[in-house]
Amino acid sequence: MIAILVAVKQELNPILRRAVAHDVVRQAHLDFHEGTLAGQPIALLALGIGRECARIAAEMTFRCYRPDLIISAGFGGGLASTVQNGDIIIGNEILELTEDAGDRIQTRPVEIPLRVPDIPLTGLPMRVHFGKLLTTDEMVLRADAKQRLGAATGALSVDMETSAVARVAAERGIPMVAIRCISDNSHENLPEQFNDFFVLGQLQPGRVISVCLGHPRVIAGLARLGYRAYTSGRNLAQFIELMIPRLAANP
Repeated sequence: MIAILVAVKQELNPILRRAVAHDVVRQAHLDFHEGTLAGQPIALLALGIGRECARIAAEMTFRCYRPDLIISAGFGGGLASTVQNGDIIIGNEILELTEDAGDRIQTRPVEIPLRVPDIPLTGLPMRVHFGKLLTTDEMVLRADAKQRLGAATGALSVDMETSAVARVAAERGIPMVAIRCISDNSHENLPEQFNDFFVLGQLQPGRVISVCLGHPRVIAGLARLGYRAYTSGRNLAQFIELMIPRLAANP
């Protein structure tokens, strides 16, 4: 059994379209999609944005399924000019941001042996990189902040869930693969209202519409992000489908 954990439904749905997962099982307040992907048994879950949502959902996943492998996946912000929208980042180290005082940035590593799939980097329909993943408590919206974090840590991508899933996996002794697909580049600012789009860790379309009505200038930026999410979701789902047989063949 492979458990695939993402944050939001916009990351989950492209994977579901490639899977045979018609059974939805509610565990507490979480909806798990059970079935197969690339012929392998899977349980899929959109766990919500942020470390606390990720921790709770990861613990529930292990309690209910006892997976042989967990894949923590989703979108990520680019922290280096070498990675671009739609690129896949396979984590070979996970860092957690502990302090950002502008001129002083501190992180701590999550001690977990990560599975790094043996997959060729050429001949794929998307670019793939291996590197560090950084987890923060808040979304990194400003380009200058992304570039500063990338330069200080050497991380290629930032998100808000990976380290929490990794800590639970390490406690349970479950191997893990960490994957992020870049949805916004290091030189791009996200709308300052972005955090207002989410309730209980999930994107709320009504809030997006409300912000657009009140701030028409953000519409163009949001349209660009929507297209990016479509591209990144497609690449992420396709890469996971390609990767799963290799993971299953080399436990």
